[in-house]
Amino acid sequence: MLIMAVNSGGSSIKYEVFDIRENSFRSLLKGNLKRLYRKDAHLEQKTPDGKTVRKEIPHADHEKGLKFIVEELSSPQSAIQDISALEAVGIKLINAGKEFTSTCLIDQKVIEALQNYSSVTMVHNPPALLAIEIFRKILPQTPLVGVFETSFHRSIPEAHRAYGLPWELCQKHGIEKLGFHGNSHRYIAERIQALTTFSKKVISCHLGSGCSVCAIKDGKSFDISSGFTPQSGTIMSTRPGDFDPQVITFLQEKEGFTPQEIDQLLTRKSGLLAISGKSAEMWELEKLATEEKDKRAELAIEVFVYQVKKYIGAFFALMNGVDALVFTGGIGENAPSIRERIASNLDALGIVIDHEKNQQTVGQEEKISSPDSKVEVWVIPTNEELMVAREVYHLLKQQK
Repeated sequence: MLIMAVNSGGSSIKYEVFDIRENSFRSLLKGNLKRLYRKDAHLEQKTPDGKTVRKEIPHADHEKGLKFIVEELSSPQSAIQDISALEAVGIKLINAGKEFTSTCLIDQKVIEALQNYSSVTMVHNPPALLAIEIFRKILPQTPLVGVFETSFHRSIPEAHRAYGLPWELCQKHGIEKLGFHGNSHRYIAERIQALTTFSKKVISCHLGSGCSVCAIKDGKSFDISSGFTPQSGTIMSTRPGDFDPQVITFLQEKEGFTPQEIDQLLTRKSGLLAISGKSAEMWELEKLATEEKDKRAELAIEVFVYQVKKYIGAFFALMNGVDALVFTGGIGENAPSIRERIASNLDALGIVIDHEKNQQTVGQEEKISSPDSKVEVWVIPTNEELMVAREVYHLLKQQK
């Protein structure tokens, strides 16, 4: 079955075309449109023979990026050449509340649910809805399947999900911890079990433009740093993570902010960008901090490290120990110095990384813990697109 997986994130659009069979899969084409809304936005596309083609798309937004990707897939040089050959398109979906948490065919009810939660998931839902609109137009007869981030986290116990807000309001609006990056954490849960027997209690750190730390117990999500929306948890590129909610009403009173302005503040103007005042990208912050001795850039990094480390400690306590600590996501896979700073001074928890192994590991699967570490520490590149494609395959097979 020829399936395309689309992952339209906050600052990138990833996609991959798979030929999926019952017990096997083959990647035919893989691409990543990076650094959206920046002058250095560009597409990197890989073919099965290992070649990478880069194309510059300055200041590409989600709409321009998605349309460019469709054109690339339809070109004579594409590995599939004819986009109508796709038998299904799976789209990673973030937040439709409690109404939709399982993989399903995208219909009008799904679209309305995504629209209903767009105001609190501004970074993700509008791009996903745009992707749905575009693929509906160009492939009107092809099944579009929604694979929700929240499905992996339905195993989280109720006591870990409930908020201390009026019960009736929470029940009426479905307000509770939903959890995100589910496709990534599911991949880590499955992959770590294939790599080691030290996989009963796992802490998965998905660190990128968006971040979340997940406690995985016996292969299932046991707790997650993100909550009702992807804004909570650790600090992120342009999102603040956890903070005192009363700050919102205080700013509304003092600055006269509207709800729309608060949404923009929380999704586009906070996080690493807000503290540094210069960049939301970790690689740029590291460069500023080391080469220019920029104090605010260094502070942003320190806040990031502190918050991730804090969740590791919390989930260690929650699970009464940990067998493996996993780094994944753009930062987790490609920033050795950030990994080392997060893992430092955790020897009391049995976490010790090997400096040389860590420095040599960039974008590849590798165990980086020291031989005397009681906890195995791994770098595992995530594969959300494969998770999406597999979910699509299983759903369509069940319906036949």
